Formats: sequence, C-alpha cells, structure tokens
Amino acid sequence: MSGGGTTTPTPTPATATATLDVLGGSGASTTSISALEIGQGVAVIKDAKGQPASGVIVKFAETGGSLLTISPAAATALTDGSGRAVVEVRAASTTSLGATTLTATATVGGATVTGQKSIAVSSAPTTSTTDPQAMAAALNFLDANPADKSIVIKGAGGNGRSESATLRFRVVDKNNSPLQGVVVNFSVNPEVTLNIVSATSDSDGVVLTTVSSGTTATVAIVVATVNGRSISTQSDQLTVTTGTATQAGFDLAATKYNLDSRFSGDKSTITVRIVDANGNPVSDGVPVVFTSDFLAVGSSSRGGCVTSGGACSVDLVVQDPRPADGQYVTVTASTRVGSSTSISKSVQFTADDVARIALYDGPSSGAAQIGALSLGSGKCGVAQVVSLFAGTPSAFPAPSGSSVTVRSSSTDLAVALNSPATIDDLVAIPRQRSRVDLQFTPSASACAAGTAFVDVTFTSPNGVKQVSTLTITTVP
Repeated sequence: MSGGGTTTPTPTPATATATLDVLGGSGASTTSISALEIGQGVAVIKDAKGQPASGVIVKFAETGGSLLTISPAAATALTDGSGRAVVEVRAASTTSLGATTLTATATVGGATVTGQKSIAVSSAPTTSTTDPQAMAAALNFLDANPADKSIVIKGAGGNGRSESATLRFRVVDKNNSPLQGVVVNFSVNPEVTLNIVSATSDSDGVVLTTVSSGTTATVAIVVATVNGRSISTQSDQLTVTTGTATQAGFDLAATKYNLDSRFSGDKSTITVRIVDANGNPVSDGVPVVFTSDFLAVGSSSRGGCVTSGGACSVDLVVQDPRPADGQYVTVTASTRVGSSTSISKSVQFTADDVARIALYDGPSSGAAQIGALSLGSGKCGVAQVVSLFAGTPSAFPAPSGSSVTVRSSSTDLAVALNSPATIDDLVAIPRQRSRVDLQFTPSASACAAGTAFVDVTFTSPNGVKQVSTLTITTVP
C-alpha cells in the first residue's frame, strides 16, 4: 500500500484438526506403557469451525518400530458426537520394547488431518506372586454379540433374529495387564438360561459366556466374578423381547375401503401390524402373504411384504377381475408361526362403479329407487328436507370420496345439499348406501301445483359422473 500505510496480512484459512493422546491402563494420559499393559489411543477430530466432527472414520497406524498391536485389527474407529475415536493399543509381545509413534489420520471436508504421539514400551513390572487367581485386580465387561444387546424370546428366532447372546469380559492385574488362567464364574437372572457358568481366561485375559432366551420378555444382566475373590462386574443390559406373532396381535388396516371399479389403477394401501403376546412389535423380517379374490394385491416381485418395525404394507389395485355389484373383495393376510401354525386376518372392500349409483328411500337392499318426489303443502319460502340414500342396486355405497352436487331446473324451486358434499369411506359389514339430505324451498310461484326437475350429480374421485334426476311436484 502506497503513502506509508500498513499492509493488512491475509488471514490464514481455518482448517480441520486432529489431536491424538495415549491413555495408560489407569485411564490417564501417558508417554509409556508396559509390555503387558492395555492402553487406549484417543483421537479427537474437529472441523474447520473448531466443532467436533462426528461420524468420521479415523485410521490408526504405528510409524515407529512395529512394537504395537492395535485393536480392532482394522485399526479404524468412528468418531462419536464429541469427535472422539478410540482404539485399544498394547505391546505386540513381552519383548517388544523401545520407542514408537502412534498416528491417527482422518479426512474432514475434503482435507486430510493427522495427529500423532510418541510413546515408550517398557518391560512389564515384576510381581511377588505367579498365581493368576491371586494377581487378578479387576474384571472389565468388553462387549456383547448381538451388538445391539437384544435377543428375541425362545421360538421367535429366524433370519436376523437371535435367541442367544455371547458376552465377553477381561481379567486384568493391578497394572491393567491381561491375566491368563483366571477362573471366572457367571450368574444371571432366572428368566434366561446361562449356558456357560464358569470359564478360564485366555492369553488376552478374556472369558466369555453365552445366554439363551426363555419364553418371558425381560432384561438380563450377567454378573462375572473371579472365583474365590470378591472381584466382580456386570454386563450391560441385555433385552429379551419380541416374541412370535399372535392371532390377537395381527392387525389389518387400509387407506380406503370403497374403491372405484371403473378406474384401473385406483388403489388402497393395506398395512399389517403384528405384536407378540407381550405387546411388542415382532422382529424385522417376518414375511406376510396376501391373497385376494378380485383385483390385484401385492407387487410383481412378491404377493406380500416383510415386516420392519412390526409392520409392512402392500397395495390393492383395481384391475380385472372386477367384482359384480354386491360382491365383496376379500383380502386375506397370513403368516406362519413355527412349522405348523398359520395366523391370518381378512378385510373386505367394495369396488363399484359410480355409474350404478341412484337414489333410494332406504339404506339397505329392498328399498325402492326414487325418481320422483312430492313436496308437502308447507308455507311458501319454507325449507323442507328430504332424506334419501345414494348407492347401488345391491345397497353398496359409491366409491369413497365421490362428490355430490345438486341443481334445480326451476328458479321457483331452490335446492341445496343439507348433508356432506363428499361420500364417506364406509367399512362396516354389511355395507349400506350413503345418506343424502336434500333441502327444497319453493317460491310463491311454486306453491301452485307444478313440477320441476332436480339433478343430483355424483362424481367419482377419478372424474366419472352419474346424474340422478328427480321429478319434484309441489302441492299447494
């Protein structure tokens, strides 16, 4: 800048960062671990705004003398909500002594960031006893499989559903080094079965047990105790839930029950929801088969669906074969429980043509079709309401969502609709025609005997119209 002014430095763009620390067996930051100690590599990843970056894959590696073993074997971890990614680090062997460097690398917003820390691996401390049982100082719960710590009750297993779980614990000494040859006993609440009651730790200090579900939904906690010692710990909670489908918990619902048979492609979505005897949604992956005596149900790839979250859906689509007036479309959903028991439920639909709709003096079969009305001798200008019923000759309703409009041919006779302008979706069995209330108001001129015509028009949701014409006679 001329004139003796100062030049403002260009700010350095902010970038993402990675930091790495190593924690010893005590959980404190350290620059040294023993050859038998189990430590942790903890990387913290932040974005260019300095905020924790969650869901980022961090790759850990040793850049110094091949002295370390990183667990998991892939040497990768995913950052959590605080931007932390953690792996386990330990000496590759009891003779892997010296100095090395641990690095953590991640990609954030297209930028690669790296953190590192150098540590020393020292010889393991000596101990005054060689009895592993006496050397045990702590038990740590490691993990459970399935990873979501959830199994289904006995008899409900299948694809993706397990009735048993494996739980792992680790025995360590006062230096947090794994101990081999330690006997550990297990216990669990009685609603589940403990398959391994006692185990001996391996070279990694790991013991495992398995549990199997019973017939009761519960929460199970496995307690591990060093044999002969007052050293124990417990697992995370293991949920035992989601049994087999029950007939009482088999529910069907649809988005529409009265379809338009004239319109190919008109559809209703049918949803099945299933719970077990405990009221819990069944596990994902339960297959449900659908059948129908008319129209088409399901998809081209399958005639049914597979549950997710205890429910699944298919479409019932209008096409040939279509039912005649008075014939129900019966859709049945079913699934199998075990090798011999099937449970099912049916739901009935109508699929009728708006062209069949007329007005009747009653909602059920046997009522007479109405084509003419006589209005009483009420005072001129007084509204009179007449209730009629719109439906088919077999007393089925119009397709749901059909609109109703009215129009008088005479200015001396006002007519209005005194009921909803849209035909409701009806589900009750037997179906009935829908009530239509017409309000007539004759003028002074109409009080003399005479006739007028009123058009009642029904329009299906797909645009098809049907007109019922009433001859109205006014009686003075």
